[in-house]
Amino acid sequence: MVQRTRKIVWTDFAKESKYAIFLYWNQRNKSTTYSRKLNALFQESLNQIVNFPESSIESNDINVRLKIASHFELIYHISSTQITILDIWDTRQNPENFPFR
Repeated sequence: MVQRTRKIVWTDFAKESKYAIFLYWNQRNKSTTYSRKLNALFQESLNQIVNFPESSIESNDINVRLKIASHFELIYHISSTQITILDIWDTRQNPENFPFR
């Protein structure tokens, strides 16, 4: 059986969110060590998403799912050819500001 691999695509909004998270931690800790650990965690989560795209938490939108990675959620959309990363959400924020219901 041939396993189909979907391509990962980041939206500009998700890229900005990731950059803002790294920038915050770099400034707060005066070091890039934690940001590098977060980046490795996000990469590990993305590898899991590629292999098992429908194994994460469902949202109200059938094609949008949430992958928990420590204190963050990777929010992504599944299509037949790609996985689009929509946002990275820090779960310690006010839940009323959560971008997807």
